[in-house]
Amino acid sequence: MAKKGGFIVGTLFGAAVASVAALLYAPKPGKELREDLSKEFDHLLERANEYTDYAVERGVEMYDAASSKTAEITVSLKESAHQLKEQLSDFTQEATNELQRRKDEIVESFQSGKEELAESAEEVAETVEVELAKTKDKVEEVVEG
Repeated sequence: MAKKGGFIVGTLFGAAVASVAALLYAPKPGKELREDLSKEFDHLLERANEYTDYAVERGVEMYDAASSKTAEITVSLKESAHQLKEQLSDFTQEATNELQRRKDEIVESFQSGKEELAESAEEVAETVEVELAKTKDKVEEVVEG
């Protein structure tokens, strides 16, 4: 874009210099020459204004396009952020559910182990009781006999 602007300015400057040179070398009286120079200057000024208007219009178009794209990107980023938030929420919920499930499994496993341990302890106690009774009987036999 800067190259186009430089080209346009160069073209205008070149046209102005060429017009002035042509008028200065033309065989005309001073009053006519001044009128021609004034007309040519007005013409160049008009063209410069046209290029200025064109540049302003293009600038406005580019500003509008950039604003539109910025708005689109903002909407897109908001949508992406919303999707990420939902995904994070879903992931958090799934992780919480999985942790609760595993906790319940561990608690159940401990409860099951506790019950099995209690049963084993009862069996050991009964076995010890039976063995103690046998030993007592044997000791009494030895003592009596």
